[in-house]
Amino acid sequence: MYNRAGFTLIELLVVIAIIAILAAMLFPVFGRAREKAQQITCASNMHQIGLAFAMYCSDWDYRYPPAYQWKTKLGPYMGDSSHQLSQCPSRRDLPWYYGHGYNIGYGPPECTDLAQEVTGFPERNQNEIKGHVNKIVAVEWDRCLAGPPCGPAGLFRGGSLCYWAVCRVHNGGSNLLFADNHVKWLRPEQYHSTTDHVDAGGSPIPAVPSVVPENIWRHYWDPQYVG
Repeated sequence: MYNRAGFTLIELLVVIAIIAILAAMLFPVFGRAREKAQQITCASNMHQIGLAFAMYCSDWDYRYPPAYQWKTKLGPYMGDSSHQLSQCPSRRDLPWYYGHGYNIGYGPPECTDLAQEVTGFPERNQNEIKGHVNKIVAVEWDRCLAGPPCGPAGLFRGGSLCYWAVCRVHNGGSNLLFADNHVKWLRPEQYHSTTDHVDAGGSPIPAVPSVVPENIWRHYWDPQYVG
């Protein structure tokens, strides 16, 4: 009786095809799992930044740090790991002082009509914040200063401020740090707009994104808004 050794070419091709199909199915799953792990690490880092905000406020009469070089001012409260905590593990290519946008609201000099002004966090007393659990202190951002979607397109203050530089770095969304120091993942269309990203000049892509209703963005961005 003839005993065949090995596989025929057709059998090998079938095995290879099955492996390729399984790989195509599993690799995206592994990628999402890896990104989820990085999202969790990023959220933990942001929580540490939140603790640094709290310690800073405790030392400075309960006032938040000014906008200029705010991460540098928080550095002593994060110790030797301040630069590491200031970087998202999914975006190691960014300098440590970028990647998180401090909510400065919308005010002068960008806002020329004070009736449209939105107060932010810099130098504001903690006791003046209304609804700490809902108010964004810092958010994953492609600049180091952030604000609500009522601000103009473009880059301001030497390129450090952009009102539209939202991030979708973690499975289509980003981590946000709130005034009560909890961190939450949200999609930009929940708290800002349908902006996907900004171009090199700070203009939103798509050019005319849909903005969440004013009562929604104020709920997140305006420390003085109750609602």
